[in-house]
Amino acid sequence: MQLKKLLLSVLCFTAAFTVTAKDDPEEHHVRVVLLSGDTISGYLRNDAKTVLKNIFSKTGGGLRQYINLGEEPKGGETKRYNSSEVKYYQFLEPTEGYPDGAVMVSERINSPLPFKPNYCVRGFAWECDKRESGSILRWDIWQTNAVGTRVLVPVIGVKFKGAKAAYGIILNGQTTLAQLLFYLKKQNPDFKKYLEEYYHKGKDSKAHRKELNDNPSTILVRYEEFLETNPPISDPDEDSDLKKEKKKK
Repeated sequence: MQLKKLLLSVLCFTAAFTVTAKDDPEEHHVRVVLLSGDTISGYLRNDAKTVLKNIFSKTGGGLRQYINLGEEPKGGETKRYNSSEVKYYQFLEPTEGYPDGAVMVSERINSPLPFKPNYCVRGFAWECDKRESGSILRWDIWQTNAVGTRVLVPVIGVKFKGAKAAYGIILNGQTTLAQLLFYLKKQNPDFKKYLEEYYHKGKDSKAHRKELNDNPSTILVRYEEFLETNPPISDPDEDSDLKKEKKKK
């Protein structure tokens, strides 16, 4: 039974990320900016091998870590890139919500493990909003539903400027700040208390959680208000260049 459920999950995931003949090729036309600074353009070509690498990656298959790019929509050679090589990629086909084209960024994302609540992996996430104080991202994770089937559910997360990774704040439509607050307990206790008071302990906390669900970007506004009188989050793990400098010393 468990094998059947796993195979069903794999088939659903493959169908979700495999380009079909009915798709408009331009919907998969992207510009990719690499961490090296190089920029390339092409078409996303999610072949079966790339899909399977995403499914069986160390993220558990929800968070995508690989993209496959070809110069043309069909035929010819393709090249696979992982999230540690890519800064972001942007779709060239505009949409109503994203007139400049939707963006997927490569970011460190909190993926808690037993006894490792702050464990993070790098993967691709949709960039929903970007401000000076941080960004709002969206990705998917596997979750077991009421009948025991594993399904992909959406996560909305926040990457505060100065934080080492993005942390989930809304899971499948429900507010969940536990992992973020646990992270802030050490990295910025004052900001943790600020968020707890606003979203959990204050007299209007219920309304504030609804506000967050309706517009996740409001948590960035809270951070900006906090920064008016307090120091920012300062996590040394955020900047890879800082790590390199430490190694040189």
